[in-house]
Amino acid sequence: MAADPQVKTSVSMAGQRVPFRARLESASLIFRAHRNRIFSDAEGTIAYHNRLASILAIHTRLAPQRASILELGCGQRATQVALFKADGAQVVGIDIEIPTYTMSIGTLIGVLRANGLERCLKSVARHILFDRAFFAELSRLYGRSFSFAGVDTRVMDAEKMTFSDSSFDFVHSAYVLEHVRDVRAAVAEVNRALKPSGIGWMLVHLFPSLSGGHHLEWIDPDRSPSTRVPPWDHLRDNRHPVNVYLNKLPLREYRQIFGEETAVVNEEGTTQGEGLLTPEIAETLRSGGYTREDLLTATVAFLFRKKQAGGRGKAERGRTGAARDGSTGP
Repeated sequence: MAADPQVKTSVSMAGQRVPFRARLESASLIFRAHRNRIFSDAEGTIAYHNRLASILAIHTRLAPQRASILELGCGQRATQVALFKADGAQVVGIDIEIPTYTMSIGTLIGVLRANGLERCLKSVARHILFDRAFFAELSRLYGRSFSFAGVDTRVMDAEKMTFSDSSFDFVHSAYVLEHVRDVRAAVAEVNRALKPSGIGWMLVHLFPSLSGGHHLEWIDPDRSPSTRVPPWDHLRDNRHPVNVYLNKLPLREYRQIFGEETAVVNEEGTTQGEGLLTPEIAETLRSGGYTREDLLTATVAFLFRKKQAGGRGKAERGRTGAARDGSTGP
């Protein structure tokens, strides 16, 4: 559909053109998600950390104190980097944007220059309104004091990392690859940086899924479906665009990339939206090339080892059936 010339638009952080009204709406929804502890869930953050620590222990037999760890897309708060540092790990977090877990004039100027006014304002608001309480609760639940002093975070493109070959025992990320332009390059870089004895785990939020358009009104579609934004709007009319870059890759392309660039050990997925996928919607989207699996698979997590140069074919892998709990979180 042609854009309404009367609708004021602005270029988002990802380079997309999004109506100004939609940008304000997005900011409001982000505020509500923090206030409702969806984005400030200390208990969920600790549970996710324990899951990562379990993956490290099971597949490398290393305690965090003996491990070198890399997180792709550590985010503004870099909480997993701080938690693994508190565990005694040698840990680095990278992100395309400047993390703002601490605030200073220098940090604000850097964010303003590198990421623009919008990111700067969002970071300031989050820091003032939510961060202190979130970090205090995180420290309490963790059972030990945790600090950002000495935390190693770096602004770096996942597609062109500067780490040496075979540097890390564990590389992980969650909800990052769907925002990367060249996923194959990023996964190849992860494989290069992973030690032969190491393990990688990457969780992807799939674009064709009901919540894959990243509209926050669809953040929990099975328990709290939107009454305003139509289901799968991002694949249909896209009347409610979001202010974030999404590469739109379907599950089959992620499977191909991980199968060719790494030695996949396991694939595990979650589903959502089966009760909302009407025959009419399914038929409409089938003509766009989306299968039923595409539309109902919300997330996929790949567990993998390093593929050595000259390796042939895909590694043997087990594929776990998609859990039908509607979960989109780790």
